[in-house]
Amino acid sequence: MVGTPRVNLRDIAAPPNLVTLVRIALVPVALVFLAGDHRIAAVTALLVMFVSDGLDGYLARKLGRVTELGKILDPAADKIAVAAVLVYLVVVGEFPLWVFLLVVARDVAIVLGGMAIVRKSRSVPQPLMVGKIGVVVLGLVVLVFAADLQVLEPAALVLCVVAVVTSGVAYGVVARRALSGAQNKTA
Repeated sequence: MVGTPRVNLRDIAAPPNLVTLVRIALVPVALVFLAGDHRIAAVTALLVMFVSDGLDGYLARKLGRVTELGKILDPAADKIAVAAVLVYLVVVGEFPLWVFLLVVARDVAIVLGGMAIVRKSRSVPQPLMVGKIGVVVLGLVVLVFAADLQVLEPAALVLCVVAVVTSGVAYGVVARRALSGAQNKTA
């Protein structure tokens, strides 16, 4: 039997995880800029955060420092950033609540499915390419709305809904297969 994945707190100091923690630390910075109506500064902080998303993964592979903590922190950083900015934009009336709730419902389903897979298979599931594309789309949507680019907002909403639904269905299919396979192996 494969062992339970272990999160080692010493892995916080791994360079890829430090990049991820900096990404998370940029979230409140972006929110302060948004609240102060400093849109360019907010978008700049968000851009740095979203662009550096690939840096932590690259460093993890290049330095051989892929960690269980990083597998959890990296997608959490994306979800924290998107959720925090979208909550702000919903509260100030600049983003539709129903689209935000769709994003949250998908993310909750992915997290619950991932937890079920970890419990059954004892391994952290790998992200899907459709999920990575969805993260990029959500990042672009957040940037469009944070920058208040109203002419692009309708198209951004359509892309957002398509990305969320598509990635949600894909993760659901993978989770179902993984859980069915895990149940068949233990039966």
